[in-house]
Amino acid sequence: MRASTNAIIPGPEDIEFSYDNQPFLGTQGDTIASALINVGQYSCRVTAVGEPRGVFCGMGVCQECAVCVNGIEGELACMTYLKPGMNIRSQPQYRDIPHEEGTDLPEVSLDIDVLVIGSGPAGMSAAVVAAESGLRVALVDERGALGGQYFKQPASDFTLIEDKLDRQYVKGRKLIDRLRESRVSILSGYLVWGAFSQQEVLLAGKHDRMRISTKHMVLATGAFEIGMPVSGWTTPGVMTTGAAQTLLRSYRVALGTEVMISGNGPLNVQMAAELLKSGVKVRALAETSKPLGARNILRSARLAWYSPGLFFDGLGYLFLLAKKRVSFRQGSAVVAISGDSQVTGATVARVDSEGYAIPETEELFGVNAVAMGFGFVPSNEIARSLGCDHEVDPNTGQLRATKDDRGLSSVSGVWIAGDSAGVGGAQVAVAQGTIVGSSIVQEFGFTLSPQLQRDLQHASSKKKRAEKFQAVLWKIFAGPHIGTKLAEEDTIICRCLSLSRADIENTLEPDIRSAGALKRINRAGMGKCQGRYCSSFSIELAARNSGQQHDAHSGYAPAVPYKPVTIGQIAYPEQAIPGHSAQS
Repeated sequence: MRASTNAIIPGPEDIEFSYDNQPFLGTQGDTIASALINVGQYSCRVTAVGEPRGVFCGMGVCQECAVCVNGIEGELACMTYLKPGMNIRSQPQYRDIPHEEGTDLPEVSLDIDVLVIGSGPAGMSAAVVAAESGLRVALVDERGALGGQYFKQPASDFTLIEDKLDRQYVKGRKLIDRLRESRVSILSGYLVWGAFSQQEVLLAGKHDRMRISTKHMVLATGAFEIGMPVSGWTTPGVMTTGAAQTLLRSYRVALGTEVMISGNGPLNVQMAAELLKSGVKVRALAETSKPLGARNILRSARLAWYSPGLFFDGLGYLFLLAKKRVSFRQGSAVVAISGDSQVTGATVARVDSEGYAIPETEELFGVNAVAMGFGFVPSNEIARSLGCDHEVDPNTGQLRATKDDRGLSSVSGVWIAGDSAGVGGAQVAVAQGTIVGSSIVQEFGFTLSPQLQRDLQHASSKKKRAEKFQAVLWKIFAGPHIGTKLAEEDTIICRCLSLSRADIENTLEPDIRSAGALKRINRAGMGKCQGRYCSSFSIELAARNSGQQHDAHSGYAPAVPYKPVTIGQIAYPEQAIPGHSAQS
């Protein structure tokens, strides 16, 4: 399922590896995930009852793509690059970890002016401005490549025809090149597992660990996609639209040969168009809103005014869908997915204004992969654990950070930029990053260079236009809130622990008013993803049970480590973490 274009040419598939004792070939630059899906292997791990799971989020959040690599269990296929001779096996639910005395990894201490967490549009923009002004800046990201989810780039080993790359690639490459030319210390492949204060930020790497002390911290951790529980959504071959786009844009691998796309928002339209350009058959696009309605014509004109480039990109996507005769089902959604170890079909139905499926409108499509994109959730665990104030966004129901116009949070020295503060899109994120970086430079008493002053003015203007663009765009794509309304009683809600809707609802008691209280009874949210994919549904069920609106404290409390790490990566065999007793 490798998809070459006239702009991006993958290398030869000559890297030998095995998966569950079968030999396969991949190409230089592949992740294990892209290599497996390219050869039609969708399953990565199995649950306690033997159900297969595969790549879902594609960004190291859901933990569903865990595999055993050369005897080391728990490696994430979407985050681990393929190497010659790898012996890869599917991962059982319960890992067999041999007893060891412990791993005393070397520790590096770093004292800097600015720490930026996240190498997406906002993080890179903030880091560049601060570094070019003479500050000591470090940029950390758990991924091995820069760019985040929006500016994701082709694998470094692929051949690129520069003048044929699309605008999104080009903008990302320019920002990445500028970052590399600055004096930013780039720490790729490091996971921030604990942030106790600005003077105690702890990182875990494969070969060492780091302790960072900084004067200012920029949280640009982005967002992850909302999962949408429907029957069969845990079947291998079902993934988020972002994961499907990463496979295609970074590794030139299509998620399938016949694909269904479902969800809400323009990203799904872009994904459908990019798949079509790569020769993939898109059977249908099911969109819960009705963006092509007559009342959206004037709104579309406003989009063209605020951002002509993005508007005409979107128009081009729609024309391509029409040209290829892709069935564009407005006011519809995938309500069930069939298949055991791999997707074999997807059922689409119309949804009413409340988000419920309309009976007798179902239609089954034969597909071998499904991409689902229903919006985004800010990655705010670090911000919340540091004590930054948050509030519920009345438009999305998601938490957003309270911060001033410069991006400074309620905690002194902690700045938040991009989608981690509240989802606003990549254009807003780039502008916010520049504003935050400039504000930090001024906090140090430095003067911005004439060029950076112009960049700041441009960013402030661009941010306003981009925010207006986003406001109009989401009026066009305004659709019903789905939540758990398409889930049957036996539909899995908590993917990590395989808890169904009935499992969770049957534990509801009259005095349960929050997801945290619910978790203490049924353990939903205690799996490897730490509730990132079930928290919104537990919040919804608890609010419905109590009859009270949820607030900033209704979800799961953030806790360290923010994502799974081994004890050997963070343990101190002879000395406890400084500031804590050896017995604590």
